[in-house]
Amino acid sequence: MATTYALITSAIVCVFAAGLEGLCAGKNVKSYFAELKQPRYSPPLWVWTIIGGLFYVTFFFILYRVLRQENQTALRTATIILILVMMLLNALWNYFFFRARKLFISLASAALAPLMDLALLICLINLNRVAAWALIPYLIYRVYSLWWVYRLGKVNFGNFE
Repeated sequence: MATTYALITSAIVCVFAAGLEGLCAGKNVKSYFAELKQPRYSPPLWVWTIIGGLFYVTFFFILYRVLRQENQTALRTATIILILVMMLLNALWNYFFFRARKLFISLASAALAPLMDLALLICLINLNRVAAWALIPYLIYRVYSLWWVYRLGKVNFGNFE
């Protein structure tokens, strides 16, 4: 895919996914977040906003690199689908966490997400190593995010009602 089309496509996908995430989260994000007891080492909401922005910067770059691949292989197609599914699931996580307020479902989905993260890393290692390296900070963050959602459930409900 040409550079311009890869940039435009990546931008459209990320803007759409961010909009879907906002739609799924709803209007009461700030008030709900303020209601929750926060675990130790929990960043304030504005830091989570920056983390969300970095998620889209990372996935924009990765998607751009994959779209620029010359070979139209099954691996490339599978990687693109995996990226799109991961972005969709990220938006759905916001629905379960903020709008539905189901911490157990949030934890369960967060616990399953590393399987997709690993699959994406393996695909990227075989497809585009620069994109694979770009994923590493996100994977490190994922370890923290799993701990955070687990501790959030523990300090608020003890047993994820």
